[in-house]
Amino acid sequence: MSKTLRLATRGSRLALAQAGLVKEALEAKGATVELVTVSTRGDRDRTSPLSVIGGQGLFVREVEHCLLEGSADLAVHSGKDLPYELAEGLTIGGVPKAAAPHDVLVSRRGVSIRHIGSSSPRRVLECRRHYPQAVYSDLRGNVDTRLQKLRDGQYDGILLAKAGLERLQADLSDFDVREFTPEEFLPAPCQGVLAVECREEDTALRELLASVSDPLTRKRFDLERALFARLQADCSAAIGVYASFPTEEETELSVLFREQRMTRRGKDPDALIEEVLRELIV
Repeated sequence: MSKTLRLATRGSRLALAQAGLVKEALEAKGATVELVTVSTRGDRDRTSPLSVIGGQGLFVREVEHCLLEGSADLAVHSGKDLPYELAEGLTIGGVPKAAAPHDVLVSRRGVSIRHIGSSSPRRVLECRRHYPQAVYSDLRGNVDTRLQKLRDGQYDGILLAKAGLERLQADLSDFDVREFTPEEFLPAPCQGVLAVECREEDTALRELLASVSDPLTRKRFDLERALFARLQADCSAAIGVYASFPTEEETELSVLFREQRMTRRGKDPDALIEEVLRELIV
């Protein structure tokens, strides 16, 4: 593409790192890309619990507005932050290769883990299976802020996504780190996945974004997101979804919804979603 592409992103260090990965991939294809930083409601309010201020679109809608008004051409989001429905006229044009989907417990070295911080109902519910005696408290702020709160002794441990820690190249040398497998601790839908949004009408840009997408990650993203959108739960509900592909023909879908857990395997992803929904009685 001949014109400079304006890529909208939140201004946090993690969001900028994620946008930088997409920028590099597009520039490797010959595009010229500049970043446009956007402040979202979720960024401005770093103290209120997500269940109070509302999670759906909290980190997305202002960024989407830039696309709709024409001040940006594309936007990078964490896949797990996307609301059930995108703004009208927008689409996900690209899904680069995913980072690790795992959750991790980062804790102060040598202490008994009795107080754990997390703002995610899913993470709290899953972690209680491993640390049932711990007290759980709300935790907001970017990754650096959360790690500093841990260093300051406000918590014994905090729950974070491995993907964010890796993208930030966070120094965890003074902490103990427990990494959970997706089987031990179901991730949020599309955790570790970056989604690149653009206008539906921008055909040339959509083709460019498709060229930097990873087919298997796109398959996982579409499946997890399809189920997530059908669940239509509010942000106070614990939801975990993880799709894996044991063979070229088979899909394995693991789901946590509130306190129900299940894993199903089959050759038809759409049929798997319908089976899960019937069993959840949604």
